[in-house]
Amino acid sequence: MVPKNYKLSLLVPAFLILLAVGVLASGFLQNGEWFRRSIDLRGGSLVTVSSESQIDIESAKTSLSELFGEVSIKQTRGLSGSGFIIQADSDVNTDDVLTALSDMGIEIADYSTQTIGPALGESFWSQAQLAIIFAFIMMGIIVFVIFRAPVPSGAVILCAVSDILITLAALQVFGIDLSLAGLAALLMLIGYSVDTDIMLTTRMLKGTAEFRVRFKDALKTGITMSVTTAGALVALLLTGLSPVLSQIAMVLLIGILTDICLTWMQNSTLLRWHMERKGLL
Repeated sequence: MVPKNYKLSLLVPAFLILLAVGVLASGFLQNGEWFRRSIDLRGGSLVTVSSESQIDIESAKTSLSELFGEVSIKQTRGLSGSGFIIQADSDVNTDDVLTALSDMGIEIADYSTQTIGPALGESFWSQAQLAIIFAFIMMGIIVFVIFRAPVPSGAVILCAVSDILITLAALQVFGIDLSLAGLAALLMLIGYSVDTDIMLTTRMLKGTAEFRVRFKDALKTGITMSVTTAGALVALLLTGLSPVLSQIAMVLLIGILTDICLTWMQNSTLLRWHMERKGLL
């Protein structure tokens, strides 16, 4: 038998959602933005450097900030070697940054530069927001067409929205700026979240076995899907083939771990409550 107090399992997802909203709201109050964006979405200059020598990130950041204003530096590691990424304002000359690094005694094996104007960055950000809104609208329509019931459909949509909120908050906690690659990962995460929730909802509502058996089978399938995907993403992170792939993997990994909690503690509980009200148990 499933415990009578099964609704208490909603406390953990509710706590995570409230915590995520609190993190995002804190960022908005402090910086005027719900979350930090990379230069892809706000404009700026980016210098990616491959170096065989180890550097003191904090010392380099302090020195470069004195010359070019506020900059951020993140170290990268992969099979091809180590390096770091420097982000600065769009009016900073990338050649001057490379010269400053050489003056600091840093040996540059290879480098690439990128500059995006503020107007173009804002344009990318506006288009990205429209893409996410459109994705949610289409996802909602399809879910309602499939189940034709407000509670199961709403639970699927709520789970996808919660996944995005918690993942965005986690990125802020880990100091990861949202980029175009991160937005692409969020769109993939919407699809993954809906996939697991639809699988669970279909097994629960359309199965003929006892509820406990249906739930156990759905849980086994869902956890297998999540663990195998997470394993592939961890492998991608460890190889560090490129910063873009690493950010996609990081966003998806956070989202999948979040989805495990939301699907099997939030969505399954709402489904059981719905089935009890409808006399399906």
